[in-house]
Amino acid sequence: MTQDEILELGLLMGLKYNPKYNFPSETDVLFDGINGQRFRFTIDMTDKEIYEKMGNAMRLFGRRQLKLELNTLLNITSDN
Repeated sequence: MTQDEILELGLLMGLKYNPKYNFPSETDVLFDGINGQRFRFTIDMTDKEIYEKMGNAMRLFGRRQLKLELNTLLNITSDN
């Protein structure tokens, strides 16, 4: 896959991408997660590796997001 194809796939799946925080690279694409998570994909990876890693990234992203929301709800000192 090309760098643009990886970027397009990640954005379609809901991963966040900010070129301002991405390292200048011709082979890497970095997606942002929650609480400093970073998901790195390279054009050297096979399509199967990209799909597998992107699926794992989505599951991890969802679990972290849920835990942060539950933590906010259960925190009695929170003003949210």
